[in-house]
Amino acid sequence: MSRRGHRFYLPQPLELGARVELPERIHHQVTRVLRLRAGDEIVLFDGQGLDYRAVLVTVRPALVVAEVAEARPARPLPPPPITLAVALLRFDHFDLVVEKATELGVERIVPLRTQRVVVQLDERGVQNRLTRWQRIAIEASEQCGRGVLPTIETPCTLVEALERHRAPRLVLFWEANGIPAVAEESFAPATPLVVFVGPEGGWTEEEVALLRAHGAEPCSLGPLILRAETAAIAGIAAVRARTDQVAARVSGSAGAGEPRACADG
Repeated sequence: MSRRGHRFYLPQPLELGARVELPERIHHQVTRVLRLRAGDEIVLFDGQGLDYRAVLVTVRPALVVAEVAEARPARPLPPPPITLAVALLRFDHFDLVVEKATELGVERIVPLRTQRVVVQLDERGVQNRLTRWQRIAIEASEQCGRGVLPTIETPCTLVEALERHRAPRLVLFWEANGIPAVAEESFAPATPLVVFVGPEGGWTEEEVALLRAHGAEPCSLGPLILRAETAAIAGIAAVRARTDQVAARVSGSAGAGEPRACADG
């Protein structure tokens, strides 16, 4: 089954041979945007790690039905398992973080109500934002090929986040002088970690002290001051890069003592 093509998330269990009526969001894409016809193929996934090749059997203005024909594993998430705990940001900046963190394979996103956060959300505002973020994560997952959606939690305080997420390693991105750059760090592929990114106004000294008391390792993303959304995206990318380098060294060491094949001259 080709990994290319039009890919859609369907929030229901999928089984081989089953015929499923596609919901309005996918129906609109199939009929109005892509203008697909009966017999065309799409890819469906239900968030459980598999991609399903499906054939359109009915394409009408009011009804689109697809038959599930084949299953195979979706693209795996890159190591290590990452939880991104990032302060609430203004306007659509947090939307961008959700989109790019999804594309970078983050497993969980925790919006933080830190001391310098300027975004104040009531209960209705929280629900509206969660609905919007989940839609953004679905669309990003469809595009990037991941088979498991990221979990997006309800906004919480820094204290609550530290109580809920006790990973073996905590990383604090902080712009203070003298903090080691993330390029000097290495990250083991199998070690889950939580990455903390502050708001537009930065972390307070009290918050930094709290994070360090819980074992968070302060890291810098370089000499320039980054916007909060840039720091979140760059930080995750940097962790991924340093993990890949560690994996490459381990792989190279494992093969160093193995005999090499050679051709007869």
